[in-house]
Amino acid sequence: MRLRSKFVLALSFLLLSIITIRAQECTCAKTFEEVVQVYEHDYALFPIKVTQTNKELYTANKEVFRQKAARVTAIEACLPILQQWLQFFRDGHTSISFTDNKAVKETRKSIVMDKSAFLKEVNHIKKKKAFQNTDLLGIWKYGVYEVGILPQKNAPNQFTGVILSSTNKLWKPGDIKFELSQVYGNAYEAVYYMDDNSGRKLKVNLQNPEHLEFINYNKWVKVGPANPNTITDTAQTERYSDFHIRMIDGKIPYIRFPNFYEKEPAFVDSLIRAHHQELVEAAFFIVDVRDNNGGNDAVYKPLFPYILSGPIQTPNYGIWISEGNINMFLNGRKPEELEAENKAEYDYLSSLKGTVFWPDGAAYASTSVPDTLFAPHQKVAVLINEKTMSSGETFVYRTRQSEKVILYGQNTAGIIDGFNVLTKTINCFELHYPSSIRARDVAENPIDPYGMPPDVYVDKNLDVLKFAIEHMSLLSHKKQ
Repeated sequence: MRLRSKFVLALSFLLLSIITIRAQECTCAKTFEEVVQVYEHDYALFPIKVTQTNKELYTANKEVFRQKAARVTAIEACLPILQQWLQFFRDGHTSISFTDNKAVKETRKSIVMDKSAFLKEVNHIKKKKAFQNTDLLGIWKYGVYEVGILPQKNAPNQFTGVILSSTNKLWKPGDIKFELSQVYGNAYEAVYYMDDNSGRKLKVNLQNPEHLEFINYNKWVKVGPANPNTITDTAQTERYSDFHIRMIDGKIPYIRFPNFYEKEPAFVDSLIRAHHQELVEAAFFIVDVRDNNGGNDAVYKPLFPYILSGPIQTPNYGIWISEGNINMFLNGRKPEELEAENKAEYDYLSSLKGTVFWPDGAAYASTSVPDTLFAPHQKVAVLINEKTMSSGETFVYRTRQSEKVILYGQNTAGIIDGFNVLTKTINCFELHYPSSIRARDVAENPIDPYGMPPDVYVDKNLDVLKFAIEHMSLLSHKKQ
């Protein structure tokens, strides 16, 4: 049965918008059992991840963590146990966080600070002998955030990252974005504050004077003040964290997508059109999706006429039908309150509980091609790494079907077999889990957790951009 009503479309694109709230006593043992129930009944990939082959291993693993949860007395200590149990599924779209009101600060940590005051303060501090060789001090940028890092008063080896500017309206100058504590050398531990004021604990590495990496989360680049020890071009590293198009050596178009959520498709389309001649006349161009943590697939589609060589296939997705997932859509309403058409489809989908529903019917995939294809004999270098994930990976999946594309770097993250993430609040925890399946053959041909390999592997310690330019230049020269 092929269904495309408002009901099915809503069920298909719930994403993170629906939350079921349960006000109960928050104990680790009770929460563990409820999380297990969600994953065993509502998680789309559970029948694929847990089969007759490994069911005994799964059951034993569950019992180990059940016993751990039963021994927890302080609820704050429950989060690591839940996270470790979820690691069995090796799913990057799976996560859980602690949301107890007592643990979440009602007001955001903040100090009186703007960029002008910060620059005066950091210049004063750098005159002190203890901080003359401290590379952390300065202005750092990631995505929509610009942060100034200062040492904390009367707290040796501890630093504060304070917002200097942000287009995220939830943050204003003076708000504390993160706090760093030096472990040893260039290794730090951080409390990284999220939009809901909760703090996420992360390990941090100051890779060099220009790059600060929050391990498995994001990477910041230093944009000022000028550092005499800099090992990279500051203007170039600043650009790395923003979407932009620029020319390398005056002849090679370079397109940077740090994510697919900060820009609208219309903005990307207008910028690409503005660079149309450079793109079609170049021997090759580069698209950089390293560290791209996803967003909206529509953002990258304006580039398809330039990057595709012909039709591409996109697997038709499936929705895991369970009582819990259907109830998430109802969001408190009763089935009889639905409009007649939606009620009929609700009844039909309810009859499919415990199976996958395929909205686009029995076909494995749909085929699409842009109305126009530019420069068919041109080559395109796409740069990828282990932090290319979610919609970053769907971009790679689609564009690697083009004869024009060569992938450079390392395997992608491998987190797209399950998607359409639902959010469920269980006691004082918030659980995120995929409710949809990428394709019919996920079990036989998975992408998770290993990702998609590049055509040309480049060690992550090498400059992949430089290598790709050299490699592409040689290929272009031979073609001539």
